Amino acid sequence: MLLYPSVRDHGVTLCERAGYDVTVRDDSRGPPALATPTDDAIGLVDRESPKPIAIEPLTEADVGPSGLVPRFVDAVREGRDCLFVVPSTEEMGTTLTQVVATVLGDPACLAADGPDGRQFYNGPDRVPLSDGTYACARAPADDLQWREVKIDQSRSRLELGVGTEVVAVLEHVDSLADVGRHAFQHAYRRADDGQFEVTDGDGVVARFPGPTAMRRGGYPPVPMPLVPEHLFPEDSNRTRWAVCQPDGGSDVLTNAGLQAWN
Repeated sequence: MLLYPSVRDHGVTLCERAGYDVTVRDDSRGPPALATPTDDAIGLVDRESPKPIAIEPLTEADVGPSGLVPRFVDAVREGRDCLFVVPSTEEMGTTLTQVVATVLGDPACLAADGPDGRQFYNGPDRVPLSDGTYACARAPADDLQWREVKIDQSRSRLELGVGTEVVAVLEHVDSLADVGRHAFQHAYRRADDGQFEVTDGDGVVARFPGPTAMRRGGYPPVPMPLVPEHLFPEDSNRTRWAVCQPDGGSDVLTNAGLQAWN
């Protein structure tokens, strides 16, 4: 995992100054550093109620929904606050903190939440289909957008769209747990020779050496949408995050706004 030590160390320093004992970890399967509050600690999100903190240093490539939301979900599941630390690259640091706040702020971990339904961020996982293949689409990867469309006051269907064109329709968000092959025109699988085969209802329509070549060839894998209720524990607090940058001093940006953490 790529990591900027100076970025991580800023988060460590802030936590130590706020009264936390910090452990830096080498295990790539979790946060690079964990902070445990002492008796004199100042809480990150709630000053009067300090909780353990997952320190998550980010690279520029991590600052997006697929990099932020899974890290935040892991922290919430473990009962921790989450402190994201973004690099200060010229004037990009402030911009990166704003991206974090946009993704995690209201509406929490959603691209939009309006009267007509929700729009979801694309996640890092793919959509498995009932026949063992994975969904792909004949469309630019960046244009694929999952959204709810209200049918009536109590029901919404789930659509994958490209602009105004509908690529796939599912009964509702819970249908993502078991998607039939018929829901997508195109799917892909890995053949015995290692090639990735794109199929439609009539057979193989294209072969590629890997997912990157599939994207370049116009058949990107369909990303699994980040549906909050599928990720977070029930009734969990989705505001327990903060973001900072090395040249920001003791300032942290939380769901409540910018504040000095000291």
